[in-house]
Amino acid sequence: MNNARLDLNLLLVIEAVMLERNVTRAATSLSMSQPAVSNALRRARKLMQDQLFLRVSDGVQPTSRMLAIWPELHRSLATIRSSIAPQHFDPRTDPTGFRLSVTDSLAAEAVCGITLKLRDTSPYARIAFSFHTNATSLDGIERGTLDCAVGMFPALPRDIHVRVLRAEHYVCVMRHGHPLMREMSLDQFATADHILVTPSGMDLGVIDGWLGLQGHTRTIVAVVNHFADALRIVAESDLLTCVPSGFIDGHGRALIAQHELATCPLPFETEKLSYKLIWHERLHNHPAHQWFRSLVGDVCGPPTDKAEQP
Repeated sequence: MNNARLDLNLLLVIEAVMLERNVTRAATSLSMSQPAVSNALRRARKLMQDQLFLRVSDGVQPTSRMLAIWPELHRSLATIRSSIAPQHFDPRTDPTGFRLSVTDSLAAEAVCGITLKLRDTSPYARIAFSFHTNATSLDGIERGTLDCAVGMFPALPRDIHVRVLRAEHYVCVMRHGHPLMREMSLDQFATADHILVTPSGMDLGVIDGWLGLQGHTRTIVAVVNHFADALRIVAESDLLTCVPSGFIDGHGRALIAQHELATCPLPFETEKLSYKLIWHERLHNHPAHQWFRSLVGDVCGPPTDKAEQP
């Protein structure tokens, strides 16, 4: 490849297509026409002597050559952006866009709170929320399709920064008048039928891990993606569900009252749940994103004495 003929615009097009995995969406993100992006891709393919992307039913997928060069290409472009980024950020006039995912137990309040606070303090900024699971949000952070994410994230790579937002615990929820409402043993909890809430759709959750340490398993008869759905189901059945205490104190409070649900502590020892705000090293020192992470932290959790740490 003749390096003298490769301009930065081609690299930006390659990056956008890699992030979006779709030429039309890449064109939108670059404020370019689709024919212009397609033409740039043709030039890049000729210069790099590789197809770079292959068409699939819902867009494009990278070739092995593209996958090989992607990590260094993405890091290099992030370094360039960081080096020329303004060192001062004025939220009152800056039109920066932010991309964020928030776990379901916080999303009902956080999405509204972040949007309204951003609108009030940075009227020209734009916020885009994405569906959250620990795996998809971490992938988005690493790929660059997300700027930051709020979730539990039990394990994180070394190049991911984290700020602890709040700590909570799980509680058990059941309908009013349930046979286990007044008293529930560990054996009774384990033998009851449960609803598991997980956006990933996996069959096991953190409760099951804790039960396993006690030598018990439970029967999960339904897996749903949202805590609000679980509360509506238990209100009409003898099923149990477990939800974070913050959800009950926040958005879930109205559902608890509406359906006359009962809550009780879990009948065994559990660990605290830590909600974390995470972001990639490439945005760690970016003034606009530092400001935005502070805003997210204010909305999603009480003040914490833990500073931003890698």
